[in-house]
Amino acid sequence: MKCKYCGGDVTLSDHFCPHCGRPVDQAQRHQTEMRQYEAEFEETKKEAMDKIAVSSGGGTAVGIRLAVIVALIAGIVWMMVYFEPYNANERMEKRNAAKNYNEYVEQMETYLADRDYIALSVFSSQHQLDYNDDYKLYREILYGANDYKSVYKGILEAAFATKDTTNMYYASELSKNLNRFYDQIKNDSMQRYAEDPDKTAAVYSEMEEELQVLLKKYIGLTEEEAKSLRDLSRSRRTVLIEQKLDEKIVRATGKGLSQMKKEELPAIGSSQEDK
Repeated sequence: MKCKYCGGDVTLSDHFCPHCGRPVDQAQRHQTEMRQYEAEFEETKKEAMDKIAVSSGGGTAVGIRLAVIVALIAGIVWMMVYFEPYNANERMEKRNAAKNYNEYVEQMETYLADRDYIALSVFSSQHQLDYNDDYKLYREILYGANDYKSVYKGILEAAFATKDTTNMYYASELSKNLNRFYDQIKNDSMQRYAEDPDKTAAVYSEMEEELQVLLKKYIGLTEEEAKSLRDLSRSRRTVLIEQKLDEKIVRATGKGLSQMKKEELPAIGSSQEDK
């Protein structure tokens, strides 16, 4: 299951996304339903035990055996109910993806032609396409689109930082997300796993070009610095981005990023109203 805000992996036990800290609506709704079910389960179990006690006619051994059977059946039913919402949603999306393959591919190609990688990432997350084997041709591209979206959000968080900013999570994660994006470009995963390495490499180059434009405009990278990002090591890339980001945030807020992290960044999993 994917977070609707950042596309990160979440589970039904996550009240908040471990990647961006925003609420996981489906998980919270499921947890509410589970609490209601547990209350109903306990009430049903009590009623069953009371009936067993009456019907056993003093036969303790029979009563115990019946109680064990009831408990086992109830436990199995509880497990089925607990996991069914996620499994049902996954099966439904997989069926829809298979039935609407041509339509989904056409939509993704439109996003690629428009260089709308954020829309592509959101579309993929909504329909759970990045892990769908029917869409292996796009898998590495969808991974890249997810990373692109995270970098994009970090850039905008920094670009529009204000003195009362309380949600700088994406900005603080910018260098990490950018490193992850370039890891995809520099490692051999596109050659090893991509169904169409040339197409995938071309899309990544277009994403890189778009991100470089944003980094120059909003973070203050020079043309030379932007072009050097691919060839830098992870540590040097991190230092460069953190320095530029810190300068940007100091100008906007009067505080460095490290200070904002300590004072104003929401803890992951916190329930901020602005989320």
